[in-house]
Amino acid sequence: MMKYKGMLLLLMMLFVATTMPAQYLHQPGEKAVDFEGITVDGKPYHLYESQAERIIVCFWSYDCDHCHDFLKSLRKHVDLKNDYELVTFVLADDAKQVRKKTRCMRLPGWHFFDPEGWNSQPFMDYDVNITPTVVLIDKDKNVIGEAYDFDEFEALIHHE
Repeated sequence: MMKYKGMLLLLMMLFVATTMPAQYLHQPGEKAVDFEGITVDGKPYHLYESQAERIIVCFWSYDCDHCHDFLKSLRKHVDLKNDYELVTFVLADDAKQVRKKTRCMRLPGWHFFDPEGWNSQPFMDYDVNITPTVVLIDKDKNVIGEAYDFDEFEALIHHE
């Protein structure tokens, strides 16, 4: 009897865990964490000095197929040159790898590499523990929302 109660409890816990909504770490209206640095192309960038109306901050991995699919969809369906500014932080082996990949994917924007990877300041400041993680920021540097795939991102930009 006790064995079945334990199994029932486990099933209930699994049901609750799989039906709960995702826990987003950055709530709409929250001030975005500022950052500045030099891109893999040697250009300086400072988030709080950006004049863009909307900024997409994307954390992704060089060897993540899901990340590549997200970025391809983003490039295909979102005007990254006029409507949005793209800023990416990439988990990779080196900056050269990031330059090559972003050029190959024809990704406009500002791309960063830090050899500290998951322990780099932006990953820690934005509490990133999965890729891709995308944070959408408005012109006042407030978080509009957060997404983990293109469907969530698309819903986010159409809901703002």
